[in-house]
Amino acid sequence: MISEQAQSGFDHIFKKAVLGNISSSADDNCEIEPVDDLEEVNENEFVVLTISSAFFRFLTLFHFDSDDDATKNYFLRNSNLEVEDNSAFLDAFQEVCNICCGVMNRELHKSYLFLGMSTPYILLRQCVPFVSALNPGYVKHYKITINHSLVLHATLCICDYDIVDFTVNTSADEDSTGELELF
Repeated sequence: MISEQAQSGFDHIFKKAVLGNISSSADDNCEIEPVDDLEEVNENEFVVLTISSAFFRFLTLFHFDSDDDATKNYFLRNSNLEVEDNSAFLDAFQEVCNICCGVMNRELHKSYLFLGMSTPYILLRQCVPFVSALNPGYVKHYKITINHSLVLHATLCICDYDIVDFTVNTSADEDSTGELELF
């Protein structure tokens, strides 16, 4: 069972991570809104990242189209790499997704001590229906709009193995960008 406050916590942690890390410039505008119509989530590929504990598995799916030049241009604009280099784009996009997941992992670590985080991997859209085979207790879809034009989607999927209940302090969000993590 995933409590309502835990669901709100997962949502808050996700939004905070994306708003603080998906933009490639501090001047960029990023908006996140829930999506009710799943037909809107129609990208061809998605990056999957997982945070796991003894109590839950938290999957985050970042949906994208690797053949969309606007998406490639945006995520490669701060590099010297060519848009035609699809592997460079995939690496850059996965790194951004991984950074977002790292922020979520640190936030969840305040409530759950033992967490594991996967490396990002890419799957095709045809794999999305198989997520339901994990029997998630909570699923939420989001539309991410950058600079009022670039649109991506994300799916949060939480599978519960025990009671999942925690609170997130939303009043004092600190910026921890640039901190070094030692493993």
